[in-house]
Amino acid sequence: MVTAVAAEKAFLNRWSPHSNANYRTQFMGEDRHKGERPDPRRPSPIAYLVEQAPHTQLRAHFHEADQFQIFVTGAGRIGAHDADPGLGHFVGPYSGYGPIVAGDTGLAYMTLRNAYDPGAQWLPDHVEKLRPHRESRREITFHTPSPTDNCEWAPPSAATLSPLIDPKADGLAAWSCLVPGGQSLRGPSAADSGGQFWLVMAGALIDPEHGALDRLSMAFVRPEDGSYTVQAIDSGLHVLVLQFPRYRQAEAA
Repeated sequence: MVTAVAAEKAFLNRWSPHSNANYRTQFMGEDRHKGERPDPRRPSPIAYLVEQAPHTQLRAHFHEADQFQIFVTGAGRIGAHDADPGLGHFVGPYSGYGPIVAGDTGLAYMTLRNAYDPGAQWLPDHVEKLRPHRESRREITFHTPSPTDNCEWAPPSAATLSPLIDPKADGLAAWSCLVPGGQSLRGPSAADSGGQFWLVMAGALIDPEHGALDRLSMAFVRPEDGSYTVQAIDSGLHVLVLQFPRYRQAEAA
């Protein structure tokens, strides 16, 4: 079953984890400090928005799960890359990245995973854990134009599905999807992957159960769901399709 969440509802739970100017908003799944660990035999979507205050820094680190990050507001950098709205970043397990540094206006980015992760493992403190995983390290950046709000949105005249990460043998892929107002588009099948996040960047999509989902709203399509069909509202839709590699924990189970 496709899982969807509206940004408006998610932002009701915006909070500051350290009582400072940084904020976090959980969109899907549970924070790793709450609830029970998800079933390791199947993909389990985790999604949250991080808002870093101006001139703050998140140290270089790595995770044990595949991860997409999409930068949505502000400016700064991630490692050697300038980070502005529309920058996308994918890392595989045990792939070090960062630091993430916010500029004068702060920086916000969506973090998306298809599996539980025990949390950031800081570098260089845990560098010894990376050595056995040298062959599996992976980091890819890509970019798609992204308005900071819907006022800058220019509706598309034709439906397009443009690759941002060309499909890989293990299922990893990403696309930018534009849909004119009132039209629909059937996405690529998630069947041979670890699932897909559909992240709304502008306009809104109409979900059969949740109605209109606007900017930063999202849906997670599991492998058994096959292809997801989206319909745009009258002003059109720009949505990113972020497809994970086949689910490693499920294969190992």
